[in-house]
Formats: sequence, C-alpha cells, structure tokens
Amino acid sequence: MIAKSSFTRACPICSSDSWEIVLPLAPTPLGDRLSETRERACALPKYALDLALCKQCGHAFLPLVVSPEESYNDYFFETSDSPGLSDSMKRLAEQLWQEVTKSKPRYVLDIGSNDGTWLRHFKNFGAKVLGIEPSPRHASVASESGIETINGYFTKSSSAKIAEKYGAPSLITANFVTANVPDLDDFFQAIANLSDNETTIAILTGYHPDQFRVNMFDFIYHEHVSYFTCQDFINLGEKYGLALIDAQRIGLKGGSLRAIFRKETAHGSINGEVGRLVQFENWLNVSSANWFSDVHQQIKQAQQQTHNFLDQVGATRIVGYGVSHSVTTLIYQFGLDNRIEVLTDDNSRRQNKFAPGSGLSVISPQKIIEDGFDTVIIMAWQHDVLIINRLKEIGFSGSIIQPLPRASLVERKS
Repeated sequence: MIAKSSFTRACPICSSDSWEIVLPLAPTPLGDRLSETRERACALPKYALDLALCKQCGHAFLPLVVSPEESYNDYFFETSDSPGLSDSMKRLAEQLWQEVTKSKPRYVLDIGSNDGTWLRHFKNFGAKVLGIEPSPRHASVASESGIETINGYFTKSSSAKIAEKYGAPSLITANFVTANVPDLDDFFQAIANLSDNETTIAILTGYHPDQFRVNMFDFIYHEHVSYFTCQDFINLGEKYGLALIDAQRIGLKGGSLRAIFRKETAHGSINGEVGRLVQFENWLNVSSANWFSDVHQQIKQAQQQTHNFLDQVGATRIVGYGVSHSVTTLIYQFGLDNRIEVLTDDNSRRQNKFAPGSGLSVISPQKIIEDGFDTVIIMAWQHDVLIINRLKEIGFSGSIIQPLPRASLVERKS
C-alpha cells in the first residue's frame, strides 16, 4: 500500500515553490519500524521517497514529509547501540567543552538527545546538562540514567519555556538531528531566541557532498527530510542573526559536517574553512541537477552489479547482514526484498522481529550457520570490516557480497 505523506512543502530554507525531483527513489515504509509479527510488518504503509532540489537556493530535501508524530513515536535506534560512534562523539564533546570552559559555563542543552549518551560525556566533565527528546521511550531511558530530559520537540514554544526555567545555555548541540527537522524556520528561530552572546551552537549532520561521492544514497530515508551543505548553513544563519564561524568535515557516518554558530553580534572572526568548503561545493557543482543525475547512475550501476554477483555465485539462500533505516532504503532501491530470505543483526533487541514492509525475519548471526545459508549481503556496509570478522568468527564459509559503495564480491563460497 502506497500511503499519502502528511504534506508537500516548499524549500525549507528559502520557501521557494520552485523545485524539481532529482533523485527518484522507490517508495518505502518507515525504515526503523520493526514489528512483532510478519503480518504487521507487511501491512505497514509505504511513503514516497523522492529527493528534490530547490531551483532558488540549491538545497536538497524531501518535498513529501511523513508526520513527525508517526516517525518518532516508536523507533529502535539508541546512540549507545553504536560503540564506535559513541567513542568518536566523546572526542568531539571534549573539544567543545574545552572551548566552552574558556568562559564561565552555565549548562549544555542537547536537542534530540536520544538516550542521553552524548550528554553523559558533558556530565562526566562536570557540566550541568539538559536534553530534549521527542521519543517517550528514549527520553525515559535518559532520565532514568540521571540525564535530565524533556520529552518533546524543540520549537519556539518549548525553547521559550526552557529559557524561562534555565536561562540561556553556554552550549547548544544538535547531533544528526537537523536533517530530521521539517520546519527549519521554527527550529533555527528557537535556537536564536534561546541563545545569547555567550552561547555556542554546534550542529553535526550528514554532509551530502561527501556522502554522495561514495555512493552513500542509503542515508536517504523518511526521517531525513533535509540534506545539507555548508552554503545551506550560511543561508540559514543569515536569516536568524547567527554567524557560521567554523565548519569542519568529519568522517562519521560516511561524511558529516560540524557547523559552529554564534550570535552575529558576538561571533568574532570566521574560520577560513567556511570559505574553503563553499569553494569545494561550487567545484563539485552540488547544487545542480547534473550532480544528482550522476549519483542516480552510480546507484543503478551498483544495483545491477549486486544482482549480477548473486547470480554469479549461484546464491540460493541469502541473508542480509544489518537492520536499520539505511538497510530498509537499500532493500527497496536495489529490489532485494524478493531475493533475501532473512536479515541478521548483532543487536539482540532487533532479533526475532520483522523488517518493515518486507516482513523479513531478523535472526541472530549464529543461525546463519545453523540454518545453512550460503550467501551474505553486507547491508550495513559501513561496518564491513566488523561484519566480515564476525562471519569468520562464526565459521561462515559461503559467499559474501557488498553492495556499496561499489558492488563487490568479497568472498566466493568454498
């Protein structure tokens, strides 16, 4: 069943109605909505998943948006699920805290604070912390672990309540959250309203020029409604009196961007890296339809090659390794739902459940051996080394295929 998305929108940065679809993708269900039964999983609605490009400002976004209430009512991912990510985030927290403590620190506010893992780093540094998180379950997990957390969305209304009760924070952070915000005007106005001249604003998000360069299209899913460049953040900052004083490319999640803002009245000097990143984006021509046309061709080539490898090795019983939003996107875009028999994941909370739309059951890695599967597709390909080592640990001797960034035959069954 193809469902109607909640609303069609104009460009979330410049409000222009002039945009075009530059990356048409297959409709998918909400990617992290695992079900207790196959019937419920198969009954989940699919939503259009097309990427648009604003002809006015060059911002890439999803014009059709699923209501946030549906997207975030119940999702599985917790920051603590990914130890590698948590370790990297700790280092980033240390850098930010060193900067904040140059003046008298007040408190750290994290927007979209998930299970509180990020804020726990600051609490360990001695900081006062506050999180705001839309998922009731994740907010509860954080609060129970000692991280004060407000269950709700960060809006102009909620930020006003935070300002009244806590005052302006020394540091506002939003890690891999901004891409999920359908109303960027309200979001950035709320940040500007809550900030004063001593507030540092640190936003970490996916950086699509780097992600698309490695064919990482599977980070496109319904919760990610915007795809940012450095120029996008300059444009947003100018609307709300915020200066982008620093920007840094980071290798997290296939390519990320850390953007640092201050109030325009207090920002001081602007790091030269901001200008260099804008030049880099202009060189790549990332705000053009031609850029995305090339990306689309890369996707189709990888799809065809993945199926060719499956045929080449004579795959009969296929398991997909990994369960996530991105895996759902990859399954549907590559047409693998009719070839994969089951999925597997090391996270026990995902096992014995059923993948959205496809109804594929999620088994433990050990059952790959017990049930006689002959081929593994590394769906969570960013963790390819860990997965290959895990397959060796359990004694898997079949074929291993990796679909991205370029389809490859990692191992042929012996």
